[in-house]
Amino acid sequence: MIDFHSHILPYVDDGSKSYDMSLDMLRVSNDEEVKHICATPHFIAGEYEVSRKDYDEKINGLGELCKNNNIKLNILSGLEIYLTPDIPSLYQEGRVWGINDTKYLLIELPMEQFPRYTEDVFYELRLKGAVPIIAHPERNIRIMKDPNLLLSLIEQGTLAQLNGGSLSGLYGKEVKGFAEELVKRNMIHMLGSDGHNVSGRNTKISGAYKEVKKINSELFDWINKAQYDILNGLDVEVLPVISSNKKFTLFNLFKR
Repeated sequence: MIDFHSHILPYVDDGSKSYDMSLDMLRVSNDEEVKHICATPHFIAGEYEVSRKDYDEKINGLGELCKNNNIKLNILSGLEIYLTPDIPSLYQEGRVWGINDTKYLLIELPMEQFPRYTEDVFYELRLKGAVPIIAHPERNIRIMKDPNLLLSLIEQGTLAQLNGGSLSGLYGKEVKGFAEELVKRNMIHMLGSDGHNVSGRNTKISGAYKEVKKINSELFDWINKAQYDILNGLDVEVLPVISSNKKFTLFNLFKR
């Protein structure tokens, strides 16, 4: 299993508060039999920014802690980049970087918005050779109201990362229902814990993989193969999105 989204780096954002907490989070991942975990702290210009030098020092320190504590887990680089019009220039300048230093950039949209410049930013990134990945689209209110926003981005070459906690009900039944719908329709391409600590928002993810297999075995098989291609920076051909005659709205979600 691969965890594409976690906040295990200490003293960077609202994730781990110490190296001891980071180690506990990594122990959870190790117990879950995760093989690779991406350290993706928030990058929000002017609020949460980390230099590559500081980032590398922290990720190397965590790697040493894993060795010293017999944790057989591969920690990979990455960021969760908050969407702004400046991302293409930040990427070109090397101030933000992709998953495992590949072309795949994990990008977070505002939770209640879908900015008008979203498609333009993603288009500019693709021109620079990058591939955008939307972090946890199942939690975005605008996408929940109109899944075609996500569908359009996928058709243009964007990938989508699902939070494991969304399938377990961590964020409520509305998000859980929408996450299940996205999995059914092949509109998810990788999983992440989005772990911030060792309590409520932890790094457990094996249950989510099992849920995906239960809901959509074809997608589960695709993820198991494609996730390694993504880590290696290779192109992936996504499964066709399954159309739905059902009008999937927040109103329907609240009726569940």
